[in-house]
Amino acid sequence: MSASQAAVPQGMGSESPLDPEQRIAAEASAASVLVLAGPGTGKTTTLVGRYLHLLERGDAPARLFVSTFTARAAEEMRNRIAARVNGLETMEGDRFRRMPIGTLHGMAARLLLKSPPPDCPRFQIFDDHASNRLIARHRLYLSDDARRPMDVFGAYKDRLMDPAAALAEAKAKAEPELVEAAEKYGLYQRALAAEGGFDFGDLIMTLVRALDADPLYRDRIAGLFDHLLIDEYQDINLAQERMLRLLRSQGAHLWAVGDDDQCLYAWRSADPAYILGFETAWPQAELYRLSRNYRSTATIVRAAAALIGGNRNRHVKTQVPHSASRLAVTVAGLADDLDEAAYVLRVVRGLAGRGMPWREMAVLYRAGHVGSRIQIALAEAGVPVTVRGAGEFWQLTPVRLTAGLIRLLHDSHDMDARAMLGQGKRVDKLLDQAPDKIDMDAPWPALCRQVGRLVSATARPPGEEGLQWRDLCFTASDLAAECEGIAGFIGLMEEQRRSLRNADSGGDAVVLSTIHGAKGLEWQAVVVAGCEDDLMPHEASADLEEERRLMYVAATRAKRWLVLCFAEERRKAVRPSPYIAEMLAGLDADQIRFHDAATQRRLKPPPLRSAVSAAGGGASSARSSALKSGAIKDGLDKVRRSRRVGIAIRHKK
Repeated sequence: MSASQAAVPQGMGSESPLDPEQRIAAEASAASVLVLAGPGTGKTTTLVGRYLHLLERGDAPARLFVSTFTARAAEEMRNRIAARVNGLETMEGDRFRRMPIGTLHGMAARLLLKSPPPDCPRFQIFDDHASNRLIARHRLYLSDDARRPMDVFGAYKDRLMDPAAALAEAKAKAEPELVEAAEKYGLYQRALAAEGGFDFGDLIMTLVRALDADPLYRDRIAGLFDHLLIDEYQDINLAQERMLRLLRSQGAHLWAVGDDDQCLYAWRSADPAYILGFETAWPQAELYRLSRNYRSTATIVRAAAALIGGNRNRHVKTQVPHSASRLAVTVAGLADDLDEAAYVLRVVRGLAGRGMPWREMAVLYRAGHVGSRIQIALAEAGVPVTVRGAGEFWQLTPVRLTAGLIRLLHDSHDMDARAMLGQGKRVDKLLDQAPDKIDMDAPWPALCRQVGRLVSATARPPGEEGLQWRDLCFTASDLAAECEGIAGFIGLMEEQRRSLRNADSGGDAVVLSTIHGAKGLEWQAVVVAGCEDDLMPHEASADLEEERRLMYVAATRAKRWLVLCFAEERRKAVRPSPYIAEMLAGLDADQIRFHDAATQRRLKPPPLRSAVSAAGGGASSARSSALKSGAIKDGLDKVRRSRRVGIAIRHKK
């Protein structure tokens, strides 16, 4: 049940959906307000209530600056506000469409275009696709071709560093890779300027520099707004915080809403320090907390609270579930990723058999490759799916390269294989190395896996993305190796492509998504797959508190049914995620359902909760000793794979 359905109407006659806590936060009068709103507590409802409250007071809509994290969220916000203000004398429909509601990047673009600073050139906005084409045309790749230039250049802009500052920093550190990156950044900026372009990072950086440099311009722009309403405050970075600070220079009030427990975008320069330090950073600051959870059952709320309590660096919050349901959380330990895919298929079919629409189910995972087998299994079984945060399996770059090279090695005239490989330095390198790295006389399964290893090693990006790349290469080569030969592999690809195309209905469909892609969404039933120690927390992540936040966000997407899956083997023996034990420690026995006796066996010996909590998510050595000292099962049953029947992933004859 949503907040709007559950609460007693207050405020604007009988139409306001605000509960008492939401209303108090929406009507706060302090100069700087932070509303801490956990999952399901009505964050957006409260922001809309704040907007309507300001209108009721007589504030002009054009002087209310509203920012959200994504363009989609901005459009949804605009629609929700529009639905509430219809009929009010203070607002007309057409005029409302022009009100300042958008992302921070979008708002910066709007200000630069409508009220440009004196020295700002005319510009067109380059999206990521256009920026990457520019990089390709000018060959602005880094020597370490696994590092994406746009990520490097964007990080400089998030820190408000122009090329000169970036180069000075790199030379001071005397690191050749940093010097090269800073030099390429300078070349990129010159190429962008030559085409009259600003990328997204330029928009905020240019506006901030102009506001900083010209007091008259700053006074004019800051004077446009009386109130800044900022959604998802936990995800702002240095450049965005500076932009808000300058926009407040004429006395605008700041009203922000967010949840430090849902800060997931450190890789995009988001810094939870801004929401954690709000009270000391802003004048006359007041904090409000929304404590009633309208989304999830009491079981899910308790499990999530036990989990996130392991983080030290957070605002302490208490959530009271609106629903008293003690429906159990299900934990399923499976033999491997094939068993996991088969189990997820049974779960979604079972829920559908009870009358649940497909669109009310989601399968979430920390790393995109975990969803590969599940995506194919559901599609082959005729379950409609929508994939978010990644894409159709056979179109993913590492999968295309692996499959294309396997096919091309078998038949050098295979034009489809050539098309799958594409062009570029990465492909040239693969084709150069293949004759020395691949034994063409090896049996078919061995040859396929050699190709998977070659593509993984030759084209692998750094860090966490590289691990996902590796696992996608291995998944593709495993699927090929499980076939009887090239004809079977081509047949498998075509059949699965047809299944995936038919399954992607875009309407009533099961959502398959990375956890990052699921933020802000909710479903009746959520399966969190890949709950293993090297995936959650991810082996490539140094920030264990953010990893715990990811699991927290995944679990709190569920309204009624929450299923946690882990495999005993995913190309290697793995242990269950310590987060499972942390969640279960907050529940009573009747709130936990184990899939089978094997699940309980696989969970023992469980990670030591005291050791994990003592680490506070911040001590990898403590985590390692506490979680990995238990004996790992030596004798995994390797023949289960060949005996398994009735699942969606099949050997092709």
